[in-house]
Amino acid sequence: MTKARARFSIGIDLGTTNSALAFAPLVGEGTPEILFITQWESLAGLKEEPTLPSFLYLPEEASAASFRGREVGAGQWIVGRFARLKTSETPGRVVHSAKSWLCHHSADRSAPFLPWGSTDLPRERKISPVHASALILNYLRGTWNSRFAQAGFAFDDQEITVTVPASFDAASRAWSASSAHPGVDGTGRCCAPFGPRSKNGSTADGSR
Repeated sequence: MTKARARFSIGIDLGTTNSALAFAPLVGEGTPEILFITQWESLAGLKEEPTLPSFLYLPEEASAASFRGREVGAGQWIVGRFARLKTSETPGRVVHSAKSWLCHHSADRSAPFLPWGSTDLPRERKISPVHASALILNYLRGTWNSRFAQAGFAFDDQEITVTVPASFDAASRAWSASSAHPGVDGTGRCCAPFGPRSKNGSTADGSR
């Protein structure tokens, strides 16, 4: 369904290793573009990249203080390049491969068990595959809004497609839909929803 106020068609690839967002105007002859995503590369440095590593890092208290009040990555979980870097240093505080868990039929994909096998975090600080995927999607949403919302092109007003693999069955598509409707911010609170659509034009729960 095309939104009446939509000016752009947004396509999101929620990847197991990397995620990305491309967009094209719905009116006129503009060409598709890749959204460059600002993300932490170190405690002090930011970098713009065309992809967002699908990694989330929950920093220790000393490191968390470095991010508080900073515009990028203001949530509890740090998303992207810095999170991927921390995989080798503190693997018990890094979530990865959340998308793969969405199609893991024997797992409760709404249960907080990520980072998988971690003894560094208590259960109440872990997150579910659905929540992890939502944090990545919401990071992309925030990046879009930081660039376009003030011009009147808020993310939630656009036509949005979230791709899912052809191998995903109906249940996996439904869990993918759960991660994007509603969105979830870094504190776990619900944000404005956006409905995912699959590559073939159906919504991620299988409807059109």
